Amino acid sequence: MGRFVRLGLKQFFAGVVGVAGVCLFGSLPAKATARLQTWQFDTGQNRLMFTTESDVQPEVSLLTNPRRLVIDLPGILTEDALGDQFVGSAVQAVRIIQADAQTTRMVLELSPDYDLDPKQVKVWGLTSHQWVVQLPGSPQVMATDGILPPLDLTKAAPSRPLVVVGAAPLPPLISRNQISLAAVPPTATLLGGVQATPEGFFIPTAGAPPQIHVYRTRDASQTRQVVIDLLDAAITPGLVPETLPQGRYGIHRWSLTQFATAPPAVRITLSLDSYSPDWQITPLTSGGIWVTPIGIAAQQIAAPPAAVVLPVISSMAPPAPIARPNPPPTAVTATPPPAVTSVPTPSQPAREQVIVVLDPGHGGADPGAVGIGGLQEKGVVLTVAQHTAAALRAQGITVQMTRQSDQTVDLQPRADLAIAARATVFVSIHANAVNMQRPEVNGLETYYYSESGRVLAAALQQQALSTMAMTDRGVRQARFFVLRRTTMPAALIEIGFVTGAADAPKLRDPRWQAQMGQAIAQGILNYLRSQPQ
Repeated sequence: MGRFVRLGLKQFFAGVVGVAGVCLFGSLPAKATARLQTWQFDTGQNRLMFTTESDVQPEVSLLTNPRRLVIDLPGILTEDALGDQFVGSAVQAVRIIQADAQTTRMVLELSPDYDLDPKQVKVWGLTSHQWVVQLPGSPQVMATDGILPPLDLTKAAPSRPLVVVGAAPLPPLISRNQISLAAVPPTATLLGGVQATPEGFFIPTAGAPPQIHVYRTRDASQTRQVVIDLLDAAITPGLVPETLPQGRYGIHRWSLTQFATAPPAVRITLSLDSYSPDWQITPLTSGGIWVTPIGIAAQQIAAPPAAVVLPVISSMAPPAPIARPNPPPTAVTATPPPAVTSVPTPSQPAREQVIVVLDPGHGGADPGAVGIGGLQEKGVVLTVAQHTAAALRAQGITVQMTRQSDQTVDLQPRADLAIAARATVFVSIHANAVNMQRPEVNGLETYYYSESGRVLAAALQQQALSTMAMTDRGVRQARFFVLRRTTMPAALIEIGFVTGAADAPKLRDPRWQAQMGQAIAQGILNYLRSQPQ
């Protein structure tokens, strides 16, 4: 029989997001209506992070024999898609269950070799619905199998309200990327986001080359920052913080802010870790901006451990990316101008290089399928593809996309891009449709053309179905143009029906889009792992 130990925890509420008047100790609803949106466990930092739809006051307890850390979320519901996952460290696994009609329970299965001191456990409230549970340092003990022992739900965790004792700085390495949009008239330049590359970062732009001003400064906490102002420029609509690089090359935060000035301007702020070098900014006449480190190759910059984001991307040694040409030597300098040093060419990797080309279907003048409530395929699949790209890049995979925004791209250029990039795999992402009078048709299906694409398609279908609650419509062979005209293993996944009564609300849900994007990334990784090196 288990025994609960009350934890003397301190809860810190950091008010950096401007949340005012939040009462953490108000009465709870009689029935849970809000949901657990996402969670992630960072093994390198021994830290659990989670987000809920509405305000929540976590209740934390320690269960002994077996040792489990229990975090109850009153008033919160969960979904099967946010279920059990192996972690493989001092926290061997994390379970997400519905303890009762009003409470979601997060259970951290602790390794027998992990001597947890309850006094060292800390809980941060980034906001009243974004929380961090920080465990003390521990040995890296790996789980030995893939079977979770049964969980005895009769051992109900007692209510352990936490006490607010003041404010404290945010813990390090928590992603705080931010995009602030504003309505502006048409501009000469459109900013398409930020991409991590083997040389540093690439900022794709469309239209005229922007006027650029670069500054180096420090924020209130003395964190070094590089500020890039782009004049007569706008941020691509629909760009979300999750698509920005996460903790790569010593830059722990990206901030993109749209200003409705005359002309409109975009400010890009890079917040640097202590070990980050200085950076140079190089605009390209052909479109885009290189952001590269001065005097060191990007791959030589120390990087913190990557966080695990649900659905969990299985651990996999990151394959070496394909080397790109060095950026042009002429860089925009700041005041005072830094000493510009040429960026060394990355050494040739020892193993086969991997690059994934993602193809969000349709775009621009072609909306693709249009379904219930005017839901358009082109927007859904672009967002899903952006989440897939972000998850793969977090694993060190080089990703190219056939379109970065709502733009018209013909079929042949999509295939040409994949061939020119010497892609390892090509994945086209679409949404399905039938007659609007048949809302009962729902489900997931994946297509291939060549035999080499069949294994990839099966891996995508299997992973998506194991992650998302959907009808299985099977893996099929088809003669889609982008499958026939590409030379590498290629698959086309139809992620649901915009005309389906069950699928359409999911396709419209940003949380579901993120989960599907990460499921596709996991399927690609599963396929890559299955191939001989």
